[in-house]
Amino acid sequence: MRGDGGREPRRPAPDEASSAERADLAGRPEGPVRPRRRGRRAGPQPSDRPERPDMLDLGGVQARRRRAGARAFGTAVAVPVLLALALLATLLFDVVTDSFSWQVIEPRNSGQSFSFLEGFAFFRTWDNVVRLELRAQGLTEDEVAALLSDREARRVFGARNRVELMPWVDGRPLRWIVTSSRDERVADLPLFEGLRRRRELLERAEPGQVVVLNAWLDASFLARNASRSPSVAGLLPALAGSLLLVALVIVMSVPLGVGTAVYLEEYAPHTRFARLVELNLANLAGVPSVVYGILGLSVFVRLLRLGPVVLAGALTLTLLVVPVVVVAAREAIRAVPDSLRQAAYGLGATRSQVVARVVLPNAVGGIVTGVILAVARAIGETAPLIVIGAAAFVPRPPDGPLALFTAIPIQVYTWVSENDAEFLHVASAAIVVLLLVLVVLYSLASYLRRRFESRW
Repeated sequence: MRGDGGREPRRPAPDEASSAERADLAGRPEGPVRPRRRGRRAGPQPSDRPERPDMLDLGGVQARRRRAGARAFGTAVAVPVLLALALLATLLFDVVTDSFSWQVIEPRNSGQSFSFLEGFAFFRTWDNVVRLELRAQGLTEDEVAALLSDREARRVFGARNRVELMPWVDGRPLRWIVTSSRDERVADLPLFEGLRRRRELLERAEPGQVVVLNAWLDASFLARNASRSPSVAGLLPALAGSLLLVALVIVMSVPLGVGTAVYLEEYAPHTRFARLVELNLANLAGVPSVVYGILGLSVFVRLLRLGPVVLAGALTLTLLVVPVVVVAAREAIRAVPDSLRQAAYGLGATRSQVVARVVLPNAVGGIVTGVILAVARAIGETAPLIVIGAAAFVPRPPDGPLALFTAIPIQVYTWVSENDAEFLHVASAAIVVLLLVLVVLYSLASYLRRRFESRW
């Protein structure tokens, strides 16, 4: 209807709308419209954000509870960790101190010791000390030269005698002395007890007896063959057997483990069979090592008739470490971003090229770390090697994959089982060598992890 003289009321134009209407449309209170400043980020103001219930922490009660819970959790985690570190430090201290002993011996040789500078001659130190010892026994220079030039005579002398650099001999430091397997041990004291009673030992020593601080771990310990006498026993056969085992394990486990990981992550379809394989691999990583030893005894030693040789031990340890390598390699491959794969596919690369040139180079850090940790586990394994029948005593290092062998853990077990108390010192020295090898491997794994770490 028309009103006021038949005229229709005039509607305001859009640009003539009142500020109140515009405020109502925008959801803001009535007032003059201010132009928005450039550079400010549009979004809700702090006063417009809804408050969460946990933000209403009157008096800081919830914050104090969270801090108390964090402290309790940190304490619960730190106590067992510190206890484990203390026990490990105690064990390491006990092993290191057991590799030293104070001894009173009646030598079958001359019993003379020689200063460090008198016996040291770089690569001919052994010949020089032996020459001094033989001359002290009364041999002429021609007789000494004839003995040292005869290969068989040198071998017999080296098998029965030991050239040692003693830290302390009859009150004098760093002396060369030649000990024999026929020497009689009058007394054998631990490191700290002998250090406390060293003056008493010197006073009570009879004529012809020698008081020494024997360091069982030295360079000659790593270079000598095994022996039934603790004074001349060495670690060379066990060390060579362990290194040969590790080399064969790496050659067999790395291609098999990494290849399996690449297939499962890059090629295998998501079927029930693939899930079954993944489940079995995860379970095999936690199977006790003695079970692998029984499997190796049944398959490699008896069924294939290899016997208790290096190859049988390497195959058994390969079965042990392959699941660990597969799990570590899969995690490293899975950590490579999918965007790198898609970028390579966008450039026209095939799947094999993507795997070889994109995935594996970016996952090499995790793969190498997993392999080193798996190999470190294999070095310390004893049960599988004992089950397959590895020898407890091997006089010489193995000369090939089909030779009889022993390893450092088995050699330690054999020495600890001996009735002679001096073998405990020899076993402690071997344990120190094994721990040093493990420390080197773990340090190498940590370095490679940081070296090849990728930041996407």
